[in-house]
Amino acid sequence: MEEEVYALLDAAVSFPIAWGALPEGTGKQRAHIYRASETQEQMIDTAGLITARVNVDCYGESYADAVTASRAIRSALNRYQGGSIRGAFFEGARDFTDDDAGLLHRIGLTFLVTYAET
Repeated sequence: MEEEVYALLDAAVSFPIAWGALPEGTGKQRAHIYRASETQEQMIDTAGLITARVNVDCYGESYADAVTASRAIRSALNRYQGGSIRGAFFEGARDFTDDDAGLLHRIGLTFLVTYAET
C-alpha cells in the first residue's frame, strides 16, 4: 500500500513528497505521508482486508500554497481504487499553527485506505 500511495501522489503533484521525512533542501511547498493507524479484519481461512488511516501533511510558504498542495493531494487520492487498494477515502482536514508557523503553513489531511495484503 505504501508504495502505491506514494507512486500515485508522486505522479499527480508537481511538488516533492515523501513517505516520512523529506530530506534537507526540499522546497517549501511539499507533503509528507505517514500511517497513523492500521487494523485488519480477522478471518480464519484467509487474510482479511486492512484499513489504514493515512495522514498527509501539506506545507507551503503561504497558507494559499498549503491549500493548493492539499487540494492536489485530495484530488488524487480521494475515491482512488486500483492495485491492492480497494478504496481510499478522504476523512478530514485540519490546519496547524505551530510555533514555527511563520516559516511554513501546514494542512493535515486524513484518508482511510482499505487494501489487501499482497
